[in-house]
Amino acid sequence: MKNRVLRGLLLSALVLMPAVSAGGCGKEEGQDAVQTGAMQAGGDTQDAPGAGEDTEAQDAPGDEAESPESTEKDRNEEQDEEIDEETKEELTTQMLEEGNLDTSVVDGTRTTKGCSFAVPEDFTELEDVPGMYVTERYPIDASTIYYVEMDQDISMQLMTEESFVEQTQNNFKGAYGMDVDVELESFERTTIGGYPAFRIVCSYELDGVGMKQLEYVINADTSYVITYSQTGDYDRMEEFEISASTIQIEY
Repeated sequence: MKNRVLRGLLLSALVLMPAVSAGGCGKEEGQDAVQTGAMQAGGDTQDAPGAGEDTEAQDAPGDEAESPESTEKDRNEEQDEEIDEETKEELTTQMLEEGNLDTSVVDGTRTTKGCSFAVPEDFTELEDVPGMYVTERYPIDASTIYYVEMDQDISMQLMTEESFVEQTQNNFKGAYGMDVDVELESFERTTIGGYPAFRIVCSYELDGVGMKQLEYVINADTSYVITYSQTGDYDRMEEFEISASTIQIEY
């Protein structure tokens, strides 16, 4: 049980990602896909029995060339996907305008190179988890800071208090197989470096351990998320607020 608690405290920051109306954000670290090719069996096909001869297998269903009708269908499906993406962008822009929210992310006219912030002195980055900072006394002091960059989500500004809590609880359920009650203490819209952002404070209990988190979500051409976490035994919110005040967008 103790190991499960410690692991949960370390990974809780990774679970607490922003909940967006489009159903989540894209990029996950360490999840690059690897393609593998099928290897031919039986050696040189030129020596294989029946090589170069017409066989019934060549006429088997599904081996024939793609028909013009199926090719046209594929083209139409690709066009539909493009139209859907365009429609989504138009609807998102309309909803942002109706809510008097920044539409610059949809325009895509600004680009960034990253995000930086000052890390408190007694926090060091884990070698096996890039962007995860723990205290020198971890796991006795299980406070963490987690920084991650994710794919752009033009609909992120449409996130609400309700959608954040619902998605966060679903994330915990999926990660740990347990129901975690997330209590939202603060949900504020702000700007960082000229980009729309959220400042979110919430608390919850994981395996009997009380946790409090301060999260900043920046909606730029890349989604930047910084999550500060502490247990009930240690109060580092003042340090976290000082660190958060140094957040800058790099161009």
